[in-house]
Amino acid sequence: MALLSLRGVSLAFGGPPVLEDITLQVEKGERICLLGRNGAGKSSLLGLIDGELQPDGGTIDRRQGLRVARLPQEVPQGMTGTVFQVVAQGAGTLGEKLCLYHTLSGKIEMVNQGLPPEFMDVQHAIDSEGGWTLQQRIEEVLSRLKLAADASVAGLSGGLARRVLLAQALAAEPDILLLDEPTNHLDIVLIRWMEEFLLREGRTLIFVTHDRAFLRTMANRIVELDRGRLVDFTCDYDTFLQRREELAHAEELGRSRFDRKLA
Repeated sequence: MALLSLRGVSLAFGGPPVLEDITLQVEKGERICLLGRNGAGKSSLLGLIDGELQPDGGTIDRRQGLRVARLPQEVPQGMTGTVFQVVAQGAGTLGEKLCLYHTLSGKIEMVNQGLPPEFMDVQHAIDSEGGWTLQQRIEEVLSRLKLAADASVAGLSGGLARRVLLAQALAAEPDILLLDEPTNHLDIVLIRWMEEFLLREGRTLIFVTHDRAFLRTMANRIVELDRGRLVDFTCDYDTFLQRREELAHAEELGRSRFDRKLA
């Protein structure tokens, strides 16, 4: 069964349709790059997939229990807490338990007292749910992205705040990972590490990027959004360019034949 299916989906914001009667099916292990000019509706499509937006028409079917994580293009207003807390919150209830564990650990060290029952309960829950594996993954991502776990996100620059959101998305272990311009504010070394991390983890991706090197490395399927419609190519980027050129040539021949017939 597909992880996600969009059937006959349309979306408009009080004007011409941004998406018009589109169909898209996402299978496990696919790494889909969304292509299209600026303003074509790529970010809107990501918003429909993660449930932030609701379609004006059509149906979106999600596999039961589907988990989606998204790196937005813009940093949301009002982010608070430490870097570790924001990243862990992306992992749902288990991440919240890790946050509580770290908070209680800090209080115990400050007052130098014995362990409260609440601490033991949280520790037991983390043990039984495999939470230490999540903590190790969070620590690896923070280390690789050069983020200080105890730093306050409120004091970070826009670039670093977006890097925190990237860490949150990478550490969440979702069924579908949505990435909107993931290489922004990253140097070559960090981009290469992210590519290796995503490929090693076998993540199902839907991403938007202007980074052609990242696109070539990551995509095994190209979906182009043009004037509200989707054109789907199950191939890598270079094969997509060749096929699109062949289609354009065929369309041009068709127009030429029509013009001759009309004349």
